[in-house]
Amino acid sequence: MPRLHAVLIAVVSAVYLASLWFNFTEAERRSVSLEIPPISADYLQMDVDVVYVDLLRSEITTRISFRLAGRLAQDELTPATDLQLVLNSSKGQQQFDFPKGQRINPVEVVFPLKGEINFYPFDHHKGVLWLFVSFPAKQIAGRPNPDPKVNIVPEGVANAPGLPVSTSSLEQQMQVDTRTTFTATIPGLTFRNSRSVESVQTLKGLTGIDVDLTRSTNVVFISIIAMSMMAALAIGLVIMVFQIVHGSRHMATFHIPMAVSLIFGLPALRNIQPGVPPQGTFGDSIAFTWAEIAAAGSAIALIAHWLFRRRHDVPPPAI
Repeated sequence: MPRLHAVLIAVVSAVYLASLWFNFTEAERRSVSLEIPPISADYLQMDVDVVYVDLLRSEITTRISFRLAGRLAQDELTPATDLQLVLNSSKGQQQFDFPKGQRINPVEVVFPLKGEINFYPFDHHKGVLWLFVSFPAKQIAGRPNPDPKVNIVPEGVANAPGLPVSTSSLEQQMQVDTRTTFTATIPGLTFRNSRSVESVQTLKGLTGIDVDLTRSTNVVFISIIAMSMMAALAIGLVIMVFQIVHGSRHMATFHIPMAVSLIFGLPALRNIQPGVPPQGTFGDSIAFTWAEIAAAGSAIALIAHWLFRRRHDVPPPAI
């Protein structure tokens, strides 16, 4: 027995230390950092950082900061010419104008996502962040010798959902060269499969970032553990009640309170799952809903058993 205890302690310690290491290095596995280089030395740099994700509303919030380089810049933050940024945002304005000689400040933009949150913790969400930078139309019209060359827009880009500009705008030589970085590191979410839209990398001024978002491994692991505990508690309670009702075990005073407490304790156990949505998810149909039914049914069965047995066990009053 002492040897068995030592083995158990060693195994538990190893699992605990492994979980600590796994959590300590988890940020590297769920984060992503992309860079889309410019074509020329004159460009607008856009640093897109994900600051918040609301999967209930299917929204991703980003903070975009800007830097200028080459002939576009009076200095790093002040353009030497008028610029225009168009986005496929789902809230607020989609067009930002940056006048010549005025400082460009960071902006917060909310982009749309698509996904089915009810499949938590195995839900999968996608979205495309489109950013299009150009010179204003009036500035292009005033140029003495506009470049007659026309961009060839791939058919997949022209028909892409959510594209904030028309194909004719993409075909014109009025775009501003850009350098774009995309950074995302949100606890509980994995962005590792996010990529730039390759078909638009040859189109000057247009940037597409294909966001691919799932729950992190830690969240999936905690959710599975929580569902397993709920299922184990429900199964154990049902077996206990079955044995009491059939007379193989005697009912103690704590059985009914235990069953009733589980009705209120299971929601608290469910809520330890990080970022869990309201009731009704796929995970609930696996464990939580059935565990609640088992707890409520067990409490009712124990109360009925207690009432039935008391009625027959109490001797009739003496006459």
